[in-house]
Amino acid sequence: MSSSDDPRERFKRPLERPVLNLPAKRAAPVAEPPKDDVAAEAGGLARLLSAVAKMLQPKAPDAPQAAPSVDPAAEPPVYTVLVAAMAGDSSDGAASQALFKVLESRSALKVRPLPRPFVLESLDDPLQVAALVTNTRHAIAEENADLLVWGEMGRDGYRLRLAGANLPDEEKPGGFGVSTRIELPPVLGDPQANLLYAACLAAADAGNEVQRAAVRRLLPLAAAPLEALAAKPPMALSMPQQRSLQQVYGHVCAACALVVAPSQAGDWFRKAVDAYRAAEKRVGRTDPAWETGLIHKQLAAVLTAWAERSKDQAQVHLEEAVRYWRLAGDVLTRAAMPQEWAAVQTRLGVALYRLDLLTGDSELLRESLQALQAALQVHTRADAPHRWADVMNTIAQVLEVYGDQLKNPEVLKRAVDACRSVLEIRTRDRTPLAWASTSNTLGSALFLLDRHGGGLGHLAEADRILEAALEVFRTYGAKGPAQVAARNLAHVRKLAEDRKGRAVIDPDWT
Repeated sequence: MSSSDDPRERFKRPLERPVLNLPAKRAAPVAEPPKDDVAAEAGGLARLLSAVAKMLQPKAPDAPQAAPSVDPAAEPPVYTVLVAAMAGDSSDGAASQALFKVLESRSALKVRPLPRPFVLESLDDPLQVAALVTNTRHAIAEENADLLVWGEMGRDGYRLRLAGANLPDEEKPGGFGVSTRIELPPVLGDPQANLLYAACLAAADAGNEVQRAAVRRLLPLAAAPLEALAAKPPMALSMPQQRSLQQVYGHVCAACALVVAPSQAGDWFRKAVDAYRAAEKRVGRTDPAWETGLIHKQLAAVLTAWAERSKDQAQVHLEEAVRYWRLAGDVLTRAAMPQEWAAVQTRLGVALYRLDLLTGDSELLRESLQALQAALQVHTRADAPHRWADVMNTIAQVLEVYGDQLKNPEVLKRAVDACRSVLEIRTRDRTPLAWASTSNTLGSALFLLDRHGGGLGHLAEADRILEAALEVFRTYGAKGPAQVAARNLAHVRKLAEDRKGRAVIDPDWT
């Protein structure tokens, strides 16, 4: 077979636009010179009478004007997207090219073909899919792209996944992790094109302010046409395709909630929750249990984020999030889906900790510690030091609050030890803000340890550590954390002054 017949080579070629079957335009008739002046005069009179007759005819009502459409060419490219050749495609690569054309038509995306497929024995095996993440990230790095669309073409249509340049954050609400499938029918129409476009905007990591600003502007507009489609998916779609549509719409809405103004976030969070609940109803009895577990995980992540951005309903959303985190943890097993399982344990621990801050129920802290310590079975210090440090930092915060509630110096000493171990990974030079966050927790734990009788001499160290953390926060413009560190430092110095006052001997007494 010659190189010109190679389907991969054909996939590399510039794709031709489809030819529209429009009627051919008639050539304008060429005017012939009048045969004589009489004929010319008669022709002129006839044209005049015809024009008068048209003027006397009743005027037809104006056709309704279509709403002005935004010219997609006016939007410069925001992300570079690779479209891999579809596994299971026909010999001429028709499915891969059709997918390429759909995304190429969006001017906000700079689309390039990747003429090689990513093949798996089973796209339903979570372990196989997770093992392929490294290969997809290498492809993105080699092509200097932001996102990769890959998958297979089967009898029922496309089964796609989106891979970013960074490791997927399984704890992020609306995250397009390796477990998120986009299932589409074989023929890609406008609804599928709109869904894919919005998914690409939501899935790619905005690496600079230009991209972040563009996503804030474009993503809500891209999500709008999907609302009616997700509310009532076409009956022609299979049940997995309907469920996928609603899950992807939920992801897009969650991503919108994170980028829009705080006053608008609640509406998008609500739409995401409704979409996930609708998707849950489309899980069949014969589907694997982890399908429901992943939806519960998505629901829990959105509700947790909603609680963090809500003042009046924070406790209500957190209590519901905790319920869904627990349900997800019952189904997503460490053996089959270790990253998802660890993410659930971590986020459950954080949600329980924050719920305790609202309710003061110390039993929540005990469960929080159990969940966080379980996550360390996957996020070990040797294999994933930074993820390990993130979880250990949360453990230190929980121990600090728990020790303060119990007025227990032993628990507070454990919090101090946890902070010191985290600071071996989080250094001031490499991760200054993370270092300052842990230092703030360490300074606060030392203050509480001193106050609750865990031995004297901690206040001077707490003062030094908190002052350094405050300096870093102010240097990097972290106003909120700087205020917290300043308050903690003020508490330390007030207690130190009180101690000095009590240590002075009254001369009249002597």
